[in-house]
Amino acid sequence: MQFTPQRLEKVYKSMRREELDALVITRRQDVQYLTGYQYRGASVPLACVITEGNQPQLLIPDLQEPMSSRESIMAKIRPYTESPIEGWSLTRGAAFWDQITGLLRELGQTGGMIGLQHYWLSVREFEMLKFALPDAGFKDFSKALWELRFIKDAAEIDAILQAIAIGEIGIRTALEIVATGKSGEETSLEIESAMRGVGGQLHGIRATVLSGEHARLPFVNPNSERITGDDLVVLDMTVSHQGYFCEVARTIHLGRPTNKQRKLYEYVVNATRVMEKQLRPKISIKDVADKIMKKLGRSFPSDTLVQPFGNSIGLDLYEPPYLTPQGQYSLKENMVFSIHPTGYVDGIGTAKIADMILISSDGCENLTTLARETM
Repeated sequence: MQFTPQRLEKVYKSMRREELDALVITRRQDVQYLTGYQYRGASVPLACVITEGNQPQLLIPDLQEPMSSRESIMAKIRPYTESPIEGWSLTRGAAFWDQITGLLRELGQTGGMIGLQHYWLSVREFEMLKFALPDAGFKDFSKALWELRFIKDAAEIDAILQAIAIGEIGIRTALEIVATGKSGEETSLEIESAMRGVGGQLHGIRATVLSGEHARLPFVNPNSERITGDDLVVLDMTVSHQGYFCEVARTIHLGRPTNKQRKLYEYVVNATRVMEKQLRPKISIKDVADKIMKKLGRSFPSDTLVQPFGNSIGLDLYEPPYLTPQGQYSLKENMVFSIHPTGYVDGIGTAKIADMILISSDGCENLTTLARETM
């Protein structure tokens, strides 16, 4: 993915607002956001050090350096030699933190205010930093960085569009191969294989073919139970491209749905339409959620829809802000959301639709091209 230097300008502005002299970023997705470096694994310790007026410093293990494509990285690579892992400790050992504190000394930032990601530091690591930099102050930058990532630039939107194209191939494959008598587990593996074949990354691919009561759960895995012609069947695809995620979901029935199943399905379709009409710049998320519940009527209880109704999406599958009645933010142009209303009623089943929505200057644009009507 092409990295855009404008991101750094936004970071510098936020640093000035937070009165920070330096940033130490240790979360893999945020390192990619700020440097362009994409590592698809989860266990290798990475970091970047940001100071205004200097090129970002990217810390990677020396064994990873030969595999790094410098053309796509907007940072100075600073390799370090990993130390042996100490039993129970995190993979980020002493060599990692020695390199970070050494860089801060080199940049003249041993006595300033340093921004960290407190959610991604252990107490042990934080104590190590404080001991190594006794004259520095520390402040959590996690929330400020999330707020920067709310707004997607053109390169990010393009990567998301590529992911959507792969996710839609997953749905089309599912519509062809899902059948009564097959298990959700075996069909999910076939769909994942199809998505990998057209460029889906192993990290992030998840095809779930779910039926019955457990289909309403957000992280459930498909099982070996055979699909019947009596249940609503949820086809839910998540996939990433260049690290950026999409989610596309549809609901089908392999037999003749009951009147109650059809009503639940239509309830979820209507929720998607209502949601799409409400999404526009400057409206608060709380107002969006309240209007969704008000306009859906009383055909089902208010707790039929599983919350959240949607969420921002990008380098993470689930990013804040979330579409809930408790939402504290307002929508802004170029936010990208996965809207995924999921309806569940005991004895009837689960219906879900997920589409990818871009907030535009005067409303929103559905980036997903698949028809919603599948029953």
